[in-house]
Amino acid sequence: MNEQRIALRQRRDLSEIIQAAFNLYQQNFAPLFLIAAVVIPLGVASAALQGAVDDSAGAAAAVGGIAILQVGVNLLAGAAIITGLLTIDRSQEPTFSTAYDVAFERFWTLLGGVLRAGIIVVLLLITIIGIPWAIQRAVRWLFVEQAIIIDGSTASESLSRSAAAVEGRWWRTLGVGLVIGIIVTVPASIIAGVFSLAPALVAGTVSSIVNALVLPFAITCMTLLYMDLQVRKESDDRTASDAPA
Repeated sequence: MNEQRIALRQRRDLSEIIQAAFNLYQQNFAPLFLIAAVVIPLGVASAALQGAVDDSAGAAAAVGGIAILQVGVNLLAGAAIITGLLTIDRSQEPTFSTAYDVAFERFWTLLGGVLRAGIIVVLLLITIIGIPWAIQRAVRWLFVEQAIIIDGSTASESLSRSAAAVEGRWWRTLGVGLVIGIIVTVPASIIAGVFSLAPALVAGTVSSIVNALVLPFAITCMTLLYMDLQVRKESDDRTASDAPA
């Protein structure tokens, strides 16, 4: 399957994370894109409704309902991609059915973990003075999904597991996360801009396909970053335990 096995769990700097994610996606494009493609139909449906419903209030309600469903689908797709990456790491071919079996099995745990983190961050944001703490916690909890799928954490444990990986490397995590976000969003934004004057259905369909194309790369980058942080944390812990009292 792979030209050369790329181990997920190892120390990497930013450029190595991006290169490894690109190579993993390139070598396993078909199965990873197929897993991510489930996000396309709802995006197309949302665009079709915007163009077909004359009542603005009705269209907004319908699009809002689809947006909520889309959050759940994206959560499932992310979990399935992480599962696929773990399968690749075992030198096996990832399959759609196996990846989504795991994603559905862990869905409510995933939803619980993401909601816990999201509600706390939002509550801090709306207080205004809590914005710095919201940002701090958002970065600490970037890897809730990885903690649940890779480490088998519960919803409550996933927040502490993610925070433990980030501990001592908050600024690095923020910086790498921002770069990954820019790499993923800039091409998608450019394409969206090109099709902004096209009919809503065309623009929405293109946007949904682009989102499905970049999702595996983004999830792979963040998963490799999580693995990198864990390896560094374990090395720090060993160094501290070996230090003379």
